[in-house]
Amino acid sequence: MLNRWNKMFAAAALALALPVVANAQSSRVEGMDLQGDYIKDYTSIYSYPSSVSHVGNLVYGEFGGGADRGVGAVLGNLWEGRFGTWAVHLRQFEPSLGQATTNTHPGIGTFGQDININTDRSFDLMWGKRMGGTSLGFRINRSFGEVEASTPTVQTIFNPNPVVADTDAFFRNVFGVGGGIGFEVNPSTQFELGVLWQSRTFEVTTSPIGVGTNRSDDSPTSYQLAARLMWQWQPNVLVVPVFKWYSFDYSYKVTTGGASITRDATQKGWQIGVAGNWTLNQNDLFVLGFTAAHNTVENDTDLFGLGAAKAEESIYPQIFAALETHVNPWLTVRFGATNDANVVQKFTAFAGAGEEKDTFSRFDMQLGCGVKLGGLQFDAIMDPDFYNRITTVGSDSAPGFGKVTATYAF
Repeated sequence: MLNRWNKMFAAAALALALPVVANAQSSRVEGMDLQGDYIKDYTSIYSYPSSVSHVGNLVYGEFGGGADRGVGAVLGNLWEGRFGTWAVHLRQFEPSLGQATTNTHPGIGTFGQDININTDRSFDLMWGKRMGGTSLGFRINRSFGEVEASTPTVQTIFNPNPVVADTDAFFRNVFGVGGGIGFEVNPSTQFELGVLWQSRTFEVTTSPIGVGTNRSDDSPTSYQLAARLMWQWQPNVLVVPVFKWYSFDYSYKVTTGGASITRDATQKGWQIGVAGNWTLNQNDLFVLGFTAAHNTVENDTDLFGLGAAKAEESIYPQIFAALETHVNPWLTVRFGATNDANVVQKFTAFAGAGEEKDTFSRFDMQLGCGVKLGGLQFDAIMDPDFYNRITTVGSDSAPGFGKVTATYAF
């Protein structure tokens, strides 16, 4: 019986080495249903650029089945490290602000998500350097595309992303810069601060010159401020407080025959929380924490499709817990859950026509696993019903893996 179960686990682990559908990065973090801010993981470099010099040398791959694939590398050994650590990321889609993927977001909740879409990825370059107890990091990224065609009477300009009426405000080109600093507060405490700024632009003109309609960005700025402490409270307990503030401006203007109308649309939010990371049995990890958040969305033309001029969302608190355990030297199993114990959403109708207030709770759970094959570490998000259908391995109804990441460290 035991031999049969071992064979099933081995078959599941070996399946991770095969090309499967994947649509994002950070499979380890997402497999524990966590925000990466609260644990040590190399994906934190996107919100905290100063940490790029701390993650070591690695190459990663995202195995997409036609969506959001990518390859990246963090190299601290170029020129023997004299000029710092360099990182490059080549991805199919522009990730969310401060994130490694389009599936994770700077905030939590329905209105804490980055909803911009851009499929014209150009480059993402990072640099970091340690100087004693202080670390610095910088990032520059650009995703841009434009098509322009004209005749003596008609001019056409548009982003080569999906365009559907006013919702083209969500398909913006991106130019971003960011920076971060990290330093030792004392021998047991590390502080990290990251600031990211992006200009998100778009323009759509498909009409006769001088009399047609042009849509373009009005206020293209989006940004994130993130700060965290990593406090080694006890030899086996790391405490991580986190604060984040994020803002997106999707306002745009419509110009027809020389007359312009501005449409306001903004999305803002903050969160504050703390997590404890317990080291169990030397190399296993248990995470327990909570966070509170508030998100606000405002628009004057229902650009967000809310049916309301303003929506506010308060989450106090979200409680999260996760376990990562090494079953043997080559297999790791993970699971985690979040519980938004109290969510309050308030909607204000246009022209003060009324309000609606909804109060509820939410639960989410993820499963994950990892397998080490030679020098590659494969991490995957598992089918939520994996363990209830594990006896179907090898059949057409076998549970699969929603996402796989490979990491090679050296």
